[in-house]
Amino acid sequence: MKKVYIETYGCQMNEHDSERMLAILSDNGYVQTDKPKEAEVVIVNTCSVRAKAEQKAYSSIGRYTGLKKGKPGSEKDRVVVFSGCVAQQEGKKLLGRFKGLNIVVGPSQVHRIDELVNKAKTDGTVIAVAPDKDQERFRNPVKGVHGVKAFVTIMEGCDNFCSYCTVPYLRGREVSRHARNIIDEVYALVASGVKEVVLLGQNVNSYRDNSEGRQITLYELLSALNDIKGLERIRFITSHPKDLTDELVHAFTDFQKVCPHLHLPIQSGSDRILKLMARGYTVKEYRDRIDRIRALMPDIALTSDFIVGFPSETGEDHRDTIQFIRRANYDNIFSFKYSDRRLARASTYDGKVPVQVIAGRLKELQDAQLEITRKIYGALTGTLQQVLVEGESKKQGRQQGRTAHGRIVNFSGTVPEGTVANVLIDDYSDNALYGKHITEEE
Repeated sequence: MKKVYIETYGCQMNEHDSERMLAILSDNGYVQTDKPKEAEVVIVNTCSVRAKAEQKAYSSIGRYTGLKKGKPGSEKDRVVVFSGCVAQQEGKKLLGRFKGLNIVVGPSQVHRIDELVNKAKTDGTVIAVAPDKDQERFRNPVKGVHGVKAFVTIMEGCDNFCSYCTVPYLRGREVSRHARNIIDEVYALVASGVKEVVLLGQNVNSYRDNSEGRQITLYELLSALNDIKGLERIRFITSHPKDLTDELVHAFTDFQKVCPHLHLPIQSGSDRILKLMARGYTVKEYRDRIDRIRALMPDIALTSDFIVGFPSETGEDHRDTIQFIRRANYDNIFSFKYSDRRLARASTYDGKVPVQVIAGRLKELQDAQLEITRKIYGALTGTLQQVLVEGESKKQGRQQGRTAHGRIVNFSGTVPEGTVANVLIDDYSDNALYGKHITEEE
């Protein structure tokens, strides 16, 4: 029995690329293992957005190529794959750096993983980082998903060129997938038992498909998916504030299955830093957008991203960010230390903030958000929440699922996976709600 091991770093797009590679290899007789020593194919799917993730990937690939050195028998035939954005960024240089590495494959070529593995077994090494044809990159979507939730790629690439980001250089410019192919994939996923789909793209709300003689926007795509019987919930990530149209905002109330949760990265609460980041909006413009959303849907859950310690960030810039977080009332945030990325313009900027200062600011920002999250979660104690059951929780004796707002709930009870269960919330932690299943009789 052939086995494949996959290790993934980075965003949901990377997670989905890993799912696609696993599905393709499964169709070719491979089964997944969590033990790299047992695998005939070892894949490290990488992220170049932050230095820490890149260094972890290098460390992993060094270990896995090391498994091949001096080993007798089948281990010398192990195929080691370096995929993702770092593979795209470094290309052929990786083969010189890691002896025993067989395949370097960029994000737009992961749909060819079966072909590349077979070629590597014959030729020894393969490089596949050239951009593929626009729609070809969407070939081989995931089939036969096991679980209630699935990712669906609807676009790739980005045209924004934020000064800290490498995505436009590594994943290319924006390419929208044909709407008909997306709809067909979701129908197939629902037929296999999926109840929730998450639409993915680097800048998902700029989705535009012109393949059918007219322009189909994300709003229209959501309308079509909303009509699919058996589909319970629809989410989409990640949205860019400058492209969040009033039409798209109304999707949250126009379509019952679109979840009341929006991830809308701001990155900083300082206008000066936002301009240096080339984000294309001011704090006021961002605030006006979330005010319009909350006027339409007061209970929507908002989450966001922040980068701490961007070059030349001052204490005043940081205080502006803290102040903004307290006003925005996010459910939660994802916050990161700034790190130079070789292809990004910000790597050439002066005024690098000392590492110890960044660490202190990050803690202060996270502490401010934690206080807000605790208040939001605390207010939900005693309420009845509808939870889409995803399976067993890591908390022993409990099940786990999410509310439509995206909040994790661990609860007692025995409810079939894929069911929407009524759960009475009786406790909370910093990142989850807790409760018990309430039957109709109760």
